[in-house]
Amino acid sequence: MLLENFYRIIRIKEKEDGKREIEIELNPGHILYQGHFPGQPVVPGVCTLQMIKESAEQIVNLPLQYVQIASSKFLSAINPFDTPTLLLNIRLEETEHSLQLQATGICDRKEFIKLKATLTKEKK
Repeated sequence: MLLENFYRIIRIKEKEDGKREIEIELNPGHILYQGHFPGQPVVPGVCTLQMIKESAEQIVNLPLQYVQIASSKFLSAINPFDTPTLLLNIRLEETEHSLQLQATGICDRKEFIKLKATLTKEKK
């Protein structure tokens, strides 16, 4: 889990269109940035996917896992020192056995990710 170490959630706001807006603050001092990449830190794509999943878990208050990622477009890189605050817009739609997730990430007023995925309750 990256929550409270790599990043923290500042707030979760329910919007009128059924989406949740999650404001996130990155931890630029996290050790991961020493290797990804020295002198040019960038949030790894896999960490972005994990932040979205963990944000969805906060919304439904259940542990979740990705079952399928239908589409994932990384539109720009994020330097945690230049832009430590991100916005995630997440829509979750419950089906019989899963949650359909649509998410966009905004950094410095520009989209940096678009994601469509299927999540299920994590099996222990």
